[in-house]
Amino acid sequence: MIKRLYSWLYKITAGKDEKDDRFGGVVQGAVRRAALKLCASTSGRALEVGTGSGLFLIQLALQNPGLKIWSIDTNDEYLDLTAKKIEVRGLRDIHLLCQDARATSFDEGFFDVVICINMFLDVNIESVVMVLKEMNRVTRPSGRIIFEFRNSRNILFRLKYKLARYYDPSAPYPLYTYDPDRIDDIIKNLNLVIVDKKYLGFPIKRFAPIIIVEARKRC
Repeated sequence: MIKRLYSWLYKITAGKDEKDDRFGGVVQGAVRRAALKLCASTSGRALEVGTGSGLFLIQLALQNPGLKIWSIDTNDEYLDLTAKKIEVRGLRDIHLLCQDARATSFDEGFFDVVICINMFLDVNIESVVMVLKEMNRVTRPSGRIIFEFRNSRNILFRLKYKLARYYDPSAPYPLYTYDPDRIDDIIKNLNLVIVDKKYLGFPIKRFAPIIIVEARKRC
């Protein structure tokens, strides 16, 4: 019953291009839209960490036609699916690679902006630290790093993820939320400067279920 209700809610709230996509949905869509706004004036070279089914990647390419984009994922099926979507749309300057986000093959300082959204809910804190460290390494001095995490101070989201296995068989388990202070400590240790934070889903920032961080690498 719970699974059927969740499936129904998903179908009526997901965008028209996301109906059969496990990366679709209200929350993921809100994160993508907010991240796209932060990337509105982006030029040069961009890296997306976590291709998934290509929803954000394609929107980013359409929004920023002059942007050269690389996207990495460890799932070959996702990369193949995204490659087909890119071909259908005739998009250029997009490079898909199967790589581990914790240790990529890119040169240091290669990218002007590095983006990671809708991914950290799937990985533990040790991997979050490693991914952010690698994102920092491949970003040029004064370049930007944009990422998002689910806020552990939001009790409803913590409960939602604990019960996810009962209503969403497509999601990986476990799902993770993180304390904002812990994330701030990681950013500080990487010597990054926080430029902005976006709080999505709740009017009181402290308890917003989603926090998007825009940070800049020091020169």
